[in-house]
Amino acid sequence: MKKAISFLRSMTFGIILLGIIVLLSVIGSLIPQSQSAMTYVTQYPKLYRIILTAGFDHVFTTWYFLAVTAMLCINLTLCSIVRFNAVKNHRFEIEKAASIPAAVQLEPEAVKKVEAALEKEHCRRHEFEGKGTVYTKNEFGRFGTFITHLGILLTVIFWAAAMYLPRIMDETCYPGESIRLEDGTEIYVDSFSIETDAKLDYKSVVNVKLPDGRESGLKEVSVNHPVSMGKYKVYQQTYGTIGKVTVTNAEGVQDEFYLETNDFLSSDGKNGILYDNLYPDFTEENGQMQVISSTSGSYKNPVYVYTVVEDGLQTDVMLAFPQDEQEIGDFTIRFDDPVEYPGLRIKKTPGFVNICLLLSFLVMTAGLYITFFVQPVQVTVMPDGYTVSGYRQEGIRILLKEAAAEETEKEKSDA
Repeated sequence: MKKAISFLRSMTFGIILLGIIVLLSVIGSLIPQSQSAMTYVTQYPKLYRIILTAGFDHVFTTWYFLAVTAMLCINLTLCSIVRFNAVKNHRFEIEKAASIPAAVQLEPEAVKKVEAALEKEHCRRHEFEGKGTVYTKNEFGRFGTFITHLGILLTVIFWAAAMYLPRIMDETCYPGESIRLEDGTEIYVDSFSIETDAKLDYKSVVNVKLPDGRESGLKEVSVNHPVSMGKYKVYQQTYGTIGKVTVTNAEGVQDEFYLETNDFLSSDGKNGILYDNLYPDFTEENGQMQVISSTSGSYKNPVYVYTVVEDGLQTDVMLAFPQDEQEIGDFTIRFDDPVEYPGLRIKKTPGFVNICLLLSFLVMTAGLYITFFVQPVQVTVMPDGYTVSGYRQEGIRILLKEAAAEETEKEKSDA
């Protein structure tokens, strides 16, 4: 049991866990997360089975990522406890150091010079009856590793909070339109594009405007490259294509409509068109046209399918291409080019999480600074010399050596 606990709190185990987390994070950054299965089949034809089976399409919510993160928290907690106990009991270490024999032998006058130099350096004096005198400086430096581990632990905890606590909203928005959230935040989609040259890639240009008037400005959003503003992060999640028609009446007044399956366009409720669907492409064999129902990327040859309704009865099933028109009474319906639009994932993170994450970074940074630049000084002074113990303190060694040498030179000149 002791060996198991010792391994769990060891630096080796912590480094292994950090390495695994970094590796999984790189995978999660390179592979788009939370996309449809067809996206991975299209973009990674040779690897999609591995991606879907291993859960690399949602790395940060897999059981193994959560397990590794939890074990890292356990490792850091145990390390922090051990180091805190060591710091808390440092008085016993000082008393133990008071019994260490002098490593550098000196004459009594030189010893006094050494003590004077330590006093000048504002070292704290610890005296123990029947033992040597211990001088210490920068005792707070003993907390360096404890504060560093605590900072890393808090960073992991609040990073996890930033990953799993945000409220997630999935929204679609057509280019040129806006989404208004419940707190008044407005997300405007300026444009959307799909590129299919090398591999499928889709991007939006958005502007996030907060209730207080602050704006992100027009920023490009692509998969794994969100736009951040205030408490919000806007991700490019998916995309879609929708049909669009322009209806013109006898007076020449026009109106535009986006089409959903089973939409009925009619002026009197009896005559009109019943919209079926929009298909991305078609094939033609022996004079027969067959529509293609699935594709990825842009629609190369979009085809509208609808049914003409006369006096409440469905008559002919029709096909139409962009710019084709259908006369219905006094109305003309023109089928326009389909509109490509983004599916956005909006994450709203509680304000305290970002503040706590920043503070945890500051704690970790402070711990590293204390560890490397506020190193404790510990010197045991005996009647016959002194010993620098426990820490690498080349500066204090040189100082004491010079103080002792000064007394030796004085003795030689007196002689």
